[in-house]
Amino acid sequence: MKKQLVLGCFAAILFAGCAKENPKEIEVKLYNASGDQVGTAKVAQQSSGVKISIKAEGLTPGVHGVHIHEVGQCQAPDFISAGDHFNPNKKKHGLLHPKGFENGDLPNVIADGEGKIKADIMAPQVALKEGKTTMNRKDGASLIITENADDGMTQPAGNSGKRIVCGVIVKKASDLKKEKEKGK
Repeated sequence: MKKQLVLGCFAAILFAGCAKENPKEIEVKLYNASGDQVGTAKVAQQSSGVKISIKAEGLTPGVHGVHIHEVGQCQAPDFISAGDHFNPNKKKHGLLHPKGFENGDLPNVIADGEGKIKADIMAPQVALKEGKTTMNRKDGASLIITENADDGMTQPAGNSGKRIVCGVIVKKASDLKKEKEKGK
């Protein structure tokens, strides 16, 4: 029995060492269009998706849209480099859409009277672990905050206005390669 237990443990350790590593939590730095860091977002794998805890400041008071985008790049001033909403399930935009919503569609957040956001939101249709909805892909993923609220229905982005804050959740593979070559 001891021999089987030891062999079983050895096999488990060997398998774990060979498996692709999936982060359980990622700290994301959030930047405005001027390149100033305005906050952070903690992205953590949960059993029911990904929990995103946002702390940011310097925004206009009021309601703002939040989306996960399909490319892990945040080139100011317009953050178009982040691509479209993350949507591997090929749905239409909007949490209120009757046929389901894009993976990257998230609830709105509120900036208080001082322009600060402190919010925890769930992204039930994305993951940090491997699978169809993982953000650990060659193009990576970004978190975007928009100037206006997302109305939950209007195509393609909920009539939420300009992209005003961006943070890279998972870097684009080609950017990681360039950084390694430069020795960063």
